[in-house]
Amino acid sequence: MNLNRFAKIASLVLFAAFAVSNADAQIGKNLLNKAKEAANNAVNSNNGTTQTQQGSNTSQPSVSQPSNNAPQIRAAKGNTYYVSVSTGSARNDGKSPSTALKDLQKAIDLAQDNDIILVAEGNYLGNMDRGYIEIGRFGNATHEMGKFISIYGGYSTDFAERDIIKHVTKLQPTSQKFIAPLFNINARRPYGYSGPEGSVVVDGLVFDLGENNRYCQKNLKEKDVSGTPNDGVLTGRFVEPDAQPPVPTEGYLSGDEYGLHMDVEGQVRISNCIFVNCRDYGIAALMGKGHIEVCNNIFISCRYASCQVKGNVRDADIDKVSFDFHHNTVLFTWTRTKVFDDMGQGFRFMNGIRTIDCHHNIFGCNSNCAVERVYYETNASMEKLKQSNLYENYFFANKRDLEIASSGVASISVPADRIEEVDQIGPKYENNRELPESEKAFTNAIDQSYLEGFLSLKIMSSQSYNANSAANQVNRAFGLNQQGTEIVRPSMYCNKYPWEKAKDLFGKVKGYGAQMPDNKIVK
Repeated sequence: MNLNRFAKIASLVLFAAFAVSNADAQIGKNLLNKAKEAANNAVNSNNGTTQTQQGSNTSQPSVSQPSNNAPQIRAAKGNTYYVSVSTGSARNDGKSPSTALKDLQKAIDLAQDNDIILVAEGNYLGNMDRGYIEIGRFGNATHEMGKFISIYGGYSTDFAERDIIKHVTKLQPTSQKFIAPLFNINARRPYGYSGPEGSVVVDGLVFDLGENNRYCQKNLKEKDVSGTPNDGVLTGRFVEPDAQPPVPTEGYLSGDEYGLHMDVEGQVRISNCIFVNCRDYGIAALMGKGHIEVCNNIFISCRYASCQVKGNVRDADIDKVSFDFHHNTVLFTWTRTKVFDDMGQGFRFMNGIRTIDCHHNIFGCNSNCAVERVYYETNASMEKLKQSNLYENYFFANKRDLEIASSGVASISVPADRIEEVDQIGPKYENNRELPESEKAFTNAIDQSYLEGFLSLKIMSSQSYNANSAANQVNRAFGLNQQGTEIVRPSMYCNKYPWEKAKDLFGKVKGYGAQMPDNKIVK
């Protein structure tokens, strides 16, 4: 494929496919004309609208992670616990490789502040395989403050080697039914605490809900109903909560369970992880006083948003909260529903944090926008002080590269090459641009069937009205408005991505996106 055509035209066509009806309010007349011109193959009819987008992909040899980009992996000063689901035992003490525990949750329960947990390859499902892990109960950090501990995956079963890509440590529930985040972390101090900061590290884990999510079965004979874009994808579209599609389904749950949820403070780092098929955010966090770093991760096929971190402090302490989101690869973030009406952001500049830096990431094929900058709706002074630094990022085939949310008016869409013109971004804003055509290793590393399905995305809608329906007969009797129905059928929506292929994206673009992981831990 010609990557320039892919990055410049395909993204505009995708924009038109989703939002040509309200594009005037979102990007202005000039960009609207470009979107319409790029979408000249759209077909409109009275009983529905179909918009299409086409593109291709390219590749380049893989590279190792430059040392200046590698996140420093420094373990906390405490005890070390070892966990191996295949060689450990529930009766062991977990204090040596030969006496490893079997259950990650048990190691977490035994650990104290500043301890570290080393986790061997395998799938970890929590106590009695309930399907989730927790450091403190979700939504109750005030009473269950949790612990400041560090968790590192990617070890061989004898703990002689750490290789995150070779020895995969995953949280991947299957038939378990639960109402909780896949992994919840509470790490808070009591009010008035004046001691040293704590630290939290999660490094080298795979978060995958693809075996647990409910999907339409792959069905090319009824592809418009099942959301099956081609024979190469694993499933049909994701089935939203309470939906009953007229085709067979597979999987178990559709609820709003987070991938990784945190209510934390201190020094926090999430690195070298994969978040794939997360049905309600990859990372959703509340951050107290301190610094959070999210780096060198891969986010693929997450719903709602891939990463959202809000400040969780009083206004007087907002200047004590900072966030650095860098060297991540963020692909295929999906909207809340198959109607493509809201959410679907790769990364969100949220409120309650004074300084946020977002840099050296790759954002591609995000169904609403790559990046959203939200607005202080009622506090003009906080809005003025907020620093939203967006610089040195690559973008391709997003519906929008940047969305500026405003109070009481339509949001503004901004392409990568015009981000420097946006007053709400800065003081750092330089060198945001489209993914270079020469970076062929990256686009070839994406699952090709999934990519092709996204780039040919069609959204079909139809309306119907039955005057004799029970609802309309009652409405007429009471002088109320008549009701019709609308059916929206996308050719693809949050389909399962093959998690094994997600790790192929490490180290494909030198200096941008997730680099090859540094497997060393400095104690």
